Amino acid sequence: MELVWIIAGIGIGLLLVELLAPTGGLLAVLGALVLAAAGVVALNEDSDVSGALGGSLIAAGVISLFASIVIGKKVLKAHRDEPVRTGWEELIGRDAVVREPLDPVGQIWVEGALWKARVGDGQPAVQAGARVRVESIDGLTLVVCPIQAGERVERGP
Repeated sequence: MELVWIIAGIGIGLLLVELLAPTGGLLAVLGALVLAAAGVVALNEDSDVSGALGGSLIAAGVISLFASIVIGKKVLKAHRDEPVRTGWEELIGRDAVVREPLDPVGQIWVEGALWKARVGDGQPAVQAGARVRVESIDGLTLVVCPIQAGERVERGP
């Protein structure tokens, strides 16, 4: 009977690890299968376990169904959402304040950091204190355009 408890403990352990690990439901399904295996082992034991197989199969089925529904919804939602933007990609579209005049290259303050920046092609020079919007990135230099007076200021995505 100890073997049944050990196998069931492994199955429950796999289910608990699934809560903390980003495996996409793999450990949950494996844990459910191990619980079902514990039920099969319990039936083969020389003990009085009448409903062990049925109970473990029902538990395994419920856990598998729950894991596939909940985790499946999260996986589909992650694929539908916009891709994660980090680092320099996150700066595109953000508003900034000019710290050193952009004539044509200067510095701007954006997202708590000082960046080298230049105005886009055909744009006039921008004085210190003016607000600009990051349009693109050229190497480590941000390409910006001035925000016109009265234009709504964005806080970024």
